[in-house]
Formats: sequence, C-alpha cells, structure tokens
Amino acid sequence: MKFELRHLEAFVAVADELHFGRAAARLHIAQPALSQQILRLEAALGVDLLVRERRRTALSPVGELFLVEARRTVEQARATEAVAERARRGDLGRLRVGYHPTASSQSFLTALAAFERDSPDVELTLRELPMGTLGQPLRDDVVDLAFCSTLGPADCGAPEVLMRTLSTERFVLVAPAGDEVAAAPEVSLDAVGDRTLVLLDRSVCEHWHDDLVSMCARAGYAPGAVRYAGELGTQLTLVAAGLGVALVQESTQRVRSDGLSYVPVRDIDRRVVSAAMWRANDPSPVLARFLELLPGA
Repeated sequence: MKFELRHLEAFVAVADELHFGRAAARLHIAQPALSQQILRLEAALGVDLLVRERRRTALSPVGELFLVEARRTVEQARATEAVAERARRGDLGRLRVGYHPTASSQSFLTALAAFERDSPDVELTLRELPMGTLGQPLRDDVVDLAFCSTLGPADCGAPEVLMRTLSTERFVLVAPAGDEVAAAPEVSLDAVGDRTLVLLDRSVCEHWHDDLVSMCARAGYAPGAVRYAGELGTQLTLVAAGLGVALVQESTQRVRSDGLSYVPVRDIDRRVVSAAMWRANDPSPVLARFLELLPGA
C-alpha cells in the first residue's frame, strides 16, 4: 500500500468538516500533522483530493469519488477491529461441548444456559459422548469441553487434559411413584427385596456397569432379576412403567420426576463425581469465558 489507514481517516475527517482545524480536533492531533498526512496521501496517489483556498476547503472532483471508497474502507476497518475485539473477549467463535448421558450436574446445566443466553453470537454445539470416554474426545479434537460423570474419583488420564470437579453426588433409588419402598425418607438396599433392578447396559459403559454391580455386592445386595436399558431416559421410563427400580445419581430427578419416586440410599459406598475437562493448550477465549461460569473458576 502506498498509504496507511490513518491517512484515509484523516482525509475522511477533513472531507466531513471541510475545515482543517475542526478535523484535527476531531482526530485529537495537531493541525500541521493533519495537513502533512493529507499531503502524503495526495503524493502517494498522484492527485489533488482537496481544493485549498484562502477562506475555504473543498473536495476536488477526484476527491469526491475517492471519498466514497475511503469512507467505506475506514468503516470496514472499524468493523474488522470490532470483530477482533469481540473474538478476543470470547463474544464470537464456537464451542463444542460433549457430555455423558449421566452428566446432569446442576452447575453444568446452569453454565450452559447462562452461556447460551449471554453469548448469542457464539456457535454452541452439544454432543452426547459414550460413557467411559473421559479425555479421549478432547485428544481427538472432537469437542472443546467435556462434561463427564464417573463412579469415584475422575481421572482425565493425560497431562495434556485439565479437569475441574463440579459436584459429588450420592446415589438414590428410583422406584415407581407409590411404591412402598419409597415411603421412607431413606432406605437400605436390602429393603429393595427381590425387585427387578434396571441397569444401563454394559455396552453403554463397562466401567459404570461393573462398578455399580460391585458396589451393590459390597452392600450385600443381589437383585432378584436385572433388566437392561440403552440410555438413562429409557431406564427411567421402564421404572415409571413398574418394570423395576434403578440406582441413579440424585441429580437425575431433574431429568424426569413424573411417575417416579427418588429415595436416598444409606449403604452405598461410592459417589458420582461430575467433572469438566478441556485441553491444557487450548487458547480459545470462548472456552476461557465458559470456564469462568463454572464453580472453582
């Protein structure tokens, strides 16, 4: 380029004011400096943009034509600068969020709702992740942020993935509404008797299934029968239909409450840990803005 953006800004100001003194004050520069910028622009273009007379300043015919594009260029430059600033603040961009079917932590849901409300120009996508996959979707660049639930301590499994624990929940027994086992404020597993236990299928997540079965065994509980479901929603539907009971984390009550009763269980020795995970080297301002909404920021 033979000239700089500041030269165009100077010319537009003079063209608007048709007075070097007022244009200089508008740009917060000295009048001689403004005059030099206009002269350099005219020298670079090889044309006179202004007609300078003793008592007035006017646009030359070339200046009138040049002003249209100069003004458009200045406005576009300001718009481009505004986009860069919004992107720097995390107001623009994208965020790919992955979550486990059981990741119903209130802090997760609250953060998602607040972010979507306050960042309407960020492209927010949600993707359900297979249970048991903690840090892998991040390492594969499938998501930018993952919300996961595990039985016991969460471990991202790699130093390049950072993690923040959001909540620790106890298990509750979910039974059909009106079931006598739900009448007490708290139950032990032996009170469940020979009712059918509805479990997430082992193919959904081997670790979750095996840990839950082992947890029941340590409490001395052996279900009369087991029925399997492929997802949490189906698991709750089967229970509501009277086809068994299930052991779920307490925040599941926010997923569905109609036709169901939730009762705390006192003799279970594991907790459900919900955590957020993200790549340690991710420089995204959008991600940083989202993380500020989570507990522990």
